Amino acid sequence: MIPKECKRLAEVDLEIVQSIIEAVPDGVFVADKDGYYVAANEGFERITRINRKELVGKHSSYLVENKYIEKAINLLVLKDNISKTEVIRYPSGQDVLVSATSVFDKHKRVIGVVSCLRDLTELNDMQKQMQQSNLLIEKYKERIDLLEEELKPAAPKFVSQSDDGKNVLSLSRRVAGSDATVLVKGESGVGKEVIARYIHENSNRKKNGAFVKIDCAALPSNLLESEIFGYEKGSYTNARKEGKKGLFETANKGTLFLDEIGELPFELQSKLLNAIQDKEIKRIGGLINLPIDVRIIAATNRNLEQMIEERKFRQDLYYRLNVVQINIPPLRERRADIEPLVHHYIDHFNKIYKSRKHIVPDGIRLLIDYDWPGNVRELKNIIERLVIMHPADEIKAGDISGMRIYDKVDPAQTELIGSRERVGSLKVLVRQFERDIIERALSVHGNMAEAARDLQVDMSTLTRKKKKLSLTKRQENRSLNMLP
Repeated sequence: MIPKECKRLAEVDLEIVQSIIEAVPDGVFVADKDGYYVAANEGFERITRINRKELVGKHSSYLVENKYIEKAINLLVLKDNISKTEVIRYPSGQDVLVSATSVFDKHKRVIGVVSCLRDLTELNDMQKQMQQSNLLIEKYKERIDLLEEELKPAAPKFVSQSDDGKNVLSLSRRVAGSDATVLVKGESGVGKEVIARYIHENSNRKKNGAFVKIDCAALPSNLLESEIFGYEKGSYTNARKEGKKGLFETANKGTLFLDEIGELPFELQSKLLNAIQDKEIKRIGGLINLPIDVRIIAATNRNLEQMIEERKFRQDLYYRLNVVQINIPPLRERRADIEPLVHHYIDHFNKIYKSRKHIVPDGIRLLIDYDWPGNVRELKNIIERLVIMHPADEIKAGDISGMRIYDKVDPAQTELIGSRERVGSLKVLVRQFERDIIERALSVHGNMAEAARDLQVDMSTLTRKKKKLSLTKRQENRSLNMLP
């Protein structure tokens, strides 16, 4: 006879076991060392469709004898104490993965066997749901990528039908397949950045890295150095606490475009040369050299050879940059490009402003005859202005020839279209007037610092406005009159 204390203790232990196995989401079946039922959880009933109360006091062979299962895995385990896993089909029609293993006491004696049951049908359904979810995620990703592509500003296009323009594109395509350093030369506004981007877009670097632009004329030398090379935390007053990655690092595996390289301060030129030669940089205040893999494209509208003679530009840096030289002729020397450019920008701005403007043949001939001292940039600005300001869809030669920007007029009454005075959008007119003033200051003074002093604004303010208005320093001093 079992003492009452032992019997009560066994009941308490069984309650603990039952509580534990009920917390398991899979099916659990526990038998003693002789194969008799001890406990099962709710998961067992759900998976097998067998009422566990029916098994109380029964031997595991009961399941085989009543054709619930073909064989009892737990009885096989009890024979040799080796864990086993097999797929068993239960009366529910479910294929169940059964894993059975022996349970030992502290003396390493077998005291029972535990079987864990996992419904393969549920797993298969879950797998199918995951596959469907993954397919749905992929579709959403594709859609997001498509939307991003649609929302992303279109890359600038080098529109050309002239022989000179086609030669520029042909050379750019050839050089795109290499990692050679490229020097793009040409007057302000001819499309040097467009060609630089074209080279990057047609290179293998497009897949691995970004196109990063540095405007060498935009910042004073101390700020320019930190932008290019970055700095470590605490390297100087007002520096970010966490430090900052430079544009060389940002462009790693991609293309670094050094715009207006002729404006790079002389003291920075040697540091740039070392970075190109050694393919590594050191941040301001840093102690270690950081390896970089960057393709360099530089652009200038200045005579670097003359600057070398004047000791304003390093000859060794020039040779490093001038591995392949691409010269872009001014627009006045490739007049065959003017008409396709006019059509290109008319279509471009019609889409932006949701208009249907077009220029008649006489108007296009007038534009072809103009010398375009500001090159493609000036043509683009004029077409945008015509699309915004001209009231009718048809733009005639007289509408173009009568459209001028004068030096000293009230910005609210700047535009004269034909013989009719128009006021138009104050926001647009003020923006255009601001663009012309900044453009003129840059043309007169030749550098950002002097232009900022003349305009009585901070350097940072002028840099921000210059970037917002997509302006670069003009090489020529010229009248702000658009057309003669």
